[in-house]
Amino acid sequence: MLNQLQPLIKRSLTRRFSAGSTILYQGEAPRSACVLVKGIVRVFSISSQGDEQIVTFHIAGEFFPSSWIFDKAPGTLFFYEAVTDCEVAFCSRTELVEFMTATPERNKALLDYFTTNYAAWMIRVNALEQPKARDKLTYTLYYLCQRYSQEPGKMVKIPLTLTHQNFASLVGLTRETIAIEMNKLKREGVIDYKQREYSVNTEKLFDLLGEDSFRGLSIGS
Repeated sequence: MLNQLQPLIKRSLTRRFSAGSTILYQGEAPRSACVLVKGIVRVFSISSQGDEQIVTFHIAGEFFPSSWIFDKAPGTLFFYEAVTDCEVAFCSRTELVEFMTATPERNKALLDYFTTNYAAWMIRVNALEQPKARDKLTYTLYYLCQRYSQEPGKMVKIPLTLTHQNFASLVGLTRETIAIEMNKLKREGVIDYKQREYSVNTEKLFDLLGEDSFRGLSIGS
């Protein structure tokens, strides 16, 4: 959706955030809507025990916080942090909504964006409901492929930099369990990873999932 947003980005104030910087705090009442021009943003909450729990990630061409932009919440529901160096454009939420609904093409892009997110979230919920650690992880890998990958194929690259701790936070398991299961999947040829970048053999992943209905599903934006 980045191409659709370019005219709005060009007339908006932009700001750069270095990796690790907080863009929005949980409970904050934003002054503007945020459009991610470059980089990756992590969305997370902090439990009562002080543990970080990753909710999702945003990539270039996406905007946040949606619940506030569309007047469903008085403030941000989570923390938003730059994973990599980021560039963010700021505009009023009214301006963003009016811009995206001004033409049929933008309206369609907006609908596709939320449909994509809805379908991906159903897979994510299904992953969290799995009783076994291996199944939680394989369904989460499928969610990441479909939600963020831009290029379909046998070997799909997840365009995020992820540590074992990130996966543990996403899935609700310990880092040690994630490391064990990841090594098993790598030995089986289901995944390959180097320097926190992951590629997934989708054919082998589908065989593990045993869900023929997922084959050919197009979610990635």
